[in-house]
Amino acid sequence: MRHPSTADGRFGQLLDLIAVPESHGNYNAWYNHADQHAVDLSTLTLDEVRTFQQQLLDAGNGGSAIGRYQFIPSTLEDLRERLELTGSERFTPALQDRLALVLARDAGVNDWVGGALPHDAFAHNLSKIWAGLPMDASNQSYHQGMGDNAARIDYTTVLDRLTAIRGGELLTTDASALMNAP
Repeated sequence: MRHPSTADGRFGQLLDLIAVPESHGNYNAWYNHADQHAVDLSTLTLDEVRTFQQQLLDAGNGGSAIGRYQFIPSTLEDLRERLELTGSERFTPALQDRLALVLARDAGVNDWVGGALPHDAFAHNLSKIWAGLPMDASNQSYHQGMGDNAARIDYTTVLDRLTAIRGGELLTTDASALMNAP
């Protein structure tokens, strides 16, 4: 089921923007199954999610990105180490948002919110982490050509949303409207 981020304010709105092209906002998504609801990933521990990712690969799924933010195994493992997680934590929406916020911080979210990082530079940094976001006005993914990675949202839409979010506008996230924006 699609839900808004558990994070508040600008950070929650940013996570909602990122989630649209990655998973349609679905915390239970996995590679090529953005709209699946048969498996509730929040019932799995982080270790169980990692095992599930390997099962997806072993079954020939084509990829193992998982959750609302489509974490790949190496990123999930890196975050686990950085945050000193045990692996017994449930893969809840709150944990997924926490992990995504660490990646957003890596992209410069604090500088961006403070106005020190321009929207286009921040958008480019985000695209290095999330393949569904375009890197620039070409509307190409930073990871274009690696597997079936492609930007799944328009660059102008991303910049418009970033401008509104940083400006403090209260936004709603309508995934279908964002995905189909010019």
